[in-house]
Amino acid sequence: MALLVPLAAFGQDLRSRVTASLAEGLGAEALRVIANILEHEGRPPPRTPVAVLDVLGDPLAGTSARVLFERSVPADVRELTRIGSGGAGGPFFALVDRYIGELAQAQAELMAAAAPFDASAISFKEGVPLQRLAELQGAVDLQSLERSRVIFLGATARFAAALRVPGMQFPPPQRFDSAIGAVIIGSAGPDRHPSDAALIIDPGGDDLYERAPATGGALAVVVDLAGNDRYEGSDIALHALCAIIDVSGDDRYSAPGPGLAAAVAGVSVLVDLDGDDRYEADVFGQGAALFGWAALIDAGGDDRYGVKAFGQGYAGTAGVGLLWDLAGNDAYAGDGLPDPFAREGRIGFTQGAASGARGELGGGAGILRDDAGDDRYEGQMFAQGTGYYYALGMLWDRAGHDAYQAVRYAQGTGVHQAAGLLYDEGGDDRYSLSVGVGQGMGLDLAVGVLVDLAGDDAYRSVHLSQATGTANGFGLIADEAGENTFEVGPEARAWGRAQWSRGLPTVAVLLHDPARSRFTRAVDPRPEHAMKHEAEPPVNCAEHAGAVRRVLDDPAANLGDEALPCALASASDAEKSRIWTAMDVALGLPGTPYLRNIARTAREHAGPPEFMQRLAATLKTHFSCAPRAFWAATWASAEEALAALESPCWRLQAAALARLRALGVAPPPRDSTPAFLRVD
Repeated sequence: MALLVPLAAFGQDLRSRVTASLAEGLGAEALRVIANILEHEGRPPPRTPVAVLDVLGDPLAGTSARVLFERSVPADVRELTRIGSGGAGGPFFALVDRYIGELAQAQAELMAAAAPFDASAISFKEGVPLQRLAELQGAVDLQSLERSRVIFLGATARFAAALRVPGMQFPPPQRFDSAIGAVIIGSAGPDRHPSDAALIIDPGGDDLYERAPATGGALAVVVDLAGNDRYEGSDIALHALCAIIDVSGDDRYSAPGPGLAAAVAGVSVLVDLDGDDRYEADVFGQGAALFGWAALIDAGGDDRYGVKAFGQGYAGTAGVGLLWDLAGNDAYAGDGLPDPFAREGRIGFTQGAASGARGELGGGAGILRDDAGDDRYEGQMFAQGTGYYYALGMLWDRAGHDAYQAVRYAQGTGVHQAAGLLYDEGGDDRYSLSVGVGQGMGLDLAVGVLVDLAGDDAYRSVHLSQATGTANGFGLIADEAGENTFEVGPEARAWGRAQWSRGLPTVAVLLHDPARSRFTRAVDPRPEHAMKHEAEPPVNCAEHAGAVRRVLDDPAANLGDEALPCALASASDAEKSRIWTAMDVALGLPGTPYLRNIARTAREHAGPPEFMQRLAATLKTHFSCAPRAFWAATWASAEEALAALESPCWRLQAAALARLRALGVAPPPRDSTPAFLRVD
């Protein structure tokens, strides 16, 4: 379905324009395809972010950066940008004593929030070990952790503000023990501070801070009021509470491992209020969180951020990771880890990205927000506003002439039941993907949106980009002003074109001004507003020779391989018998593993009659809509297909209509059938 929509045709808000464009073909009900499929075919993983559920239920809820930001980032985290010098003053040690008491209270809540776990066993060298962290799914009480966060961040903001009151008198340098651990008070000159203190207060000087991971309920707080400082070492919070508040100076932050606002089952914040700063971290840093909250906030200066992977606003399961830069011309560089599938780039998950592990581990909310300046963003795969599997990734740039460069799965992309948004409010911007799959792209029941509100912009990609989608996703580009250019490869699916799947439409919309937009490729970009039912492309067996051999070598272990039909087509009679036997055994197992692939294969290559009867019965009575739809499309009688049209599951309705067409039976009109299924 192609929807290439001139903005000039609509005077309404974005929602009205999109729904009006759908009225020309699919109908507004098409916006509920993702919700309908998910409603009837499964449940979201535990702790899926509420914002993700909102967007999957209504893709246009994914077009407002402000709403998603406020729904995802707690108010006490947002308030960290307001740390000033207007706090309640008082004698220095009275302030310290009160703060220590509040930290002890936050620590008590932290200890109650998570069962003990072995922090030393958690390694980020090869990426984020989501499966290793699955044990935290039931071990972390997020409500207790939230109470700890509110106490911790509120107390820290008040304390830092109080220390900035004019005329504050600092005592001589010293170190002493307290209820929360060691407390260090630095000098006005250069100091070297060790990593073993719970609280460090430094009034000035060019200081060196040795940082280390905080674990087991520890506290690690630094408040530095002036100087060009260096922070060195991996300072991830593993069931801990960490904060750096640096008031001024051109500072350098370097973490050879995870760190610089990185948390697992805890809270970690880094707030730098002024200066031209440099941030370098390895894997998992610069606003990265799992089962907790992490925020890197920089309030001023021209800053440089570099992270290897999983950072600059990244979140995994039950996490909120934020990088928020309020001013300056900034540069963000996200590298990546080797891709096990040997694609064109590296696995990044940077610059407003979030991910889950398919199964019971959904993702979190990863956000990069930049409020001003001409900025540069460089990433690899999964970057710049990308969510993967029940996760939300968002990049929100509020001003400036910006440049975005990535490889694939980037720039407003949702992948597998997720949401991704890139929202740029102003400036002449450049969006470039060296491969594609991005720039307002929804892949497999996911939502990908790119909104640009102003400026003369240029979009460049190769394939599957610029308002498109696959497998019932939703892709949108809304560029509301300026002289814009859109360039893709000659064979690319783009510009409002998307392919049907599961018998239902994939929705893609490109909103533009036709008088000021230029499209470049070998194919005419004019829209196809009529509904078009497209068949899913068949598996190309020539591309799956290795998979075919795997199926033949071990059928029971490879029944989920999409090349299973290819294996049957090329197998000997003896090998076919082995494969059918493995399928029959699978039908009798709890949950019937690989049922969809088995059914698809049996439709292409009919098996022994007894097996086919058992398969049909299994599909017909299955609790999920997808197997029943497969049965209806293949085995249902006319009476059964007509009855299936009453189902609220649109996928089953689509299968029943296909079956009726195959049987030569004209279905009667039904109000329960969505508009996009009423046209042949």
